[in-house]
Amino acid sequence: MSEHQRLVSVFDALGPVMTGPSSSHTAGMVRIGKISRILLGDTPERIELSFYGALALTYKGHFSDSAIVAGLLGMDEDSPGIVNALDIARNQCINIKYQLNVDSDKDPNTVEMFLSRDQDNLHIEASSIGGGEILVSKVDEFSVSLKGDEDGVMFVATDYLNHDVINSLLGDNLLEIQYCNSDTNANKRLVKCLTKEPLSLTSIERLKQSTGIEKVFPLRNILSYKLVDHEPLFSTLDGFLQYSFSKGISLPEAVMHYEMKRSGIKKDEISQKIRHIWETMNQSVKDGLSGNRKLIASFIPSDDPIRMLNLVKKGRSLSGDVIGNAIANALAAMVTNGSLGCVVAAPTAGSCGVMAGALVAACEKFDVQETEIEGSLLVGAMIGTLVAMRAPVSGAMGGCQSEIGVASAMTAASLVQLAGGTAKQVVHAFALVMKNILGLVCDPVGGPVEIPCIKRNAIGVATAFAGADMALAGIESAIPPDEVITALVNVQKLLPFELRGSMMGGLASTPTANILKNQWRNMIQHH
Repeated sequence: MSEHQRLVSVFDALGPVMTGPSSSHTAGMVRIGKISRILLGDTPERIELSFYGALALTYKGHFSDSAIVAGLLGMDEDSPGIVNALDIARNQCINIKYQLNVDSDKDPNTVEMFLSRDQDNLHIEASSIGGGEILVSKVDEFSVSLKGDEDGVMFVATDYLNHDVINSLLGDNLLEIQYCNSDTNANKRLVKCLTKEPLSLTSIERLKQSTGIEKVFPLRNILSYKLVDHEPLFSTLDGFLQYSFSKGISLPEAVMHYEMKRSGIKKDEISQKIRHIWETMNQSVKDGLSGNRKLIASFIPSDDPIRMLNLVKKGRSLSGDVIGNAIANALAAMVTNGSLGCVVAAPTAGSCGVMAGALVAACEKFDVQETEIEGSLLVGAMIGTLVAMRAPVSGAMGGCQSEIGVASAMTAASLVQLAGGTAKQVVHAFALVMKNILGLVCDPVGGPVEIPCIKRNAIGVATAFAGADMALAGIESAIPPDEVITALVNVQKLLPFELRGSMMGGLASTPTANILKNQWRNMIQHH
């Protein structure tokens, strides 16, 4: 696996289960807050937040500030309390301040925090890298790399501590030791110790009392899985097919093998997670069709899914029952997302309606067994995983091609798997869709995940069905599937900042968009 690739979990590409509206800017921010709370030791008394790049423009529409504070208060990504986190913090007399830095060379999904509790101060710099994945890159004056799945401890050493001393402190629980030099003081270094199991409070206190240790930062896995094996079973679409063929197993079984090796979790646990994801997808569609949801900014009507469903029921849908229902479902899941409901990021929250909408409709039409839908979801997740190893799945980093584009291609592959297509047809369905959504820009109007995100999910559903049907008919992509991912990476790099979630180009720059943006700003200022 080359340097630029990341060993992604299938539950990074299909997940997290989360409260909307944005996996990067909501769920990712909750996770950053949760890690920071662990590092600090408890809830902070003072919070200073600095947002950078596109995040500095969209943070209110994506509830990023609420999400970080929710994580600092100990909430999870799917907590309904995220929306009220700022009020809860203020009621606890927690002081919160903001700084916005639009013009910055930092990653556009970056947040910087200064936290205080009792006499302890903590400086954190972190970014959300798409689909809820995060990277903490700075703790105080030390450059680090924390992804949220680590157990162990970090401590600032003022004296030299050799491996024997560290082993005596941590014992057989110790897995790995890493050292980081201070950016400001040559006499200090950060020692990062990864352990098999989380350290007990007693062990943490022993470290705090040890000679030569100035400051201790506990680490605790905030995900439901870890990275336990750094060597991927396969890292390309071709490798995925070759592994399945060489072992004489189905694609879903190959996905199971991949995740079991990567994360060290058993087959039953993977199946259980997939069932929870499927239940949440179904519920997100149901909630969006209930007529009881209200979009955050209400730029568009919340009953569009019901309008679409009524058209289908009257037999007036030109696209037929399955695609018509899938469009209604996709709109519904996105209404749930845009009203701070619970959804499944696939691969992001801003594209959560595509796979949910298509698969729920397909399963309603055809007699589908539970094992078949599980296999379909696993295959779609694996496709998204192999993309995410090489390309960011974040609108702010790569445009909407990274979200709706990847979601539609994942869904096409899932539909082919569900329909009993061959392994080759699965990956060509992905390629046929992905190569035809290259260049799709991210241009959210005003900031909330409403325009054009919601309707793009509906169009993504139709594209997924078109790609799936072509692949099932034996039509192939002239460009090999893995090369299509290469093309996606190329376009992402060439796409200007203005077309990557900055609200400075595309639909977001139109006169009507500017009117809606001002309406939204007035709304949040008076909230």
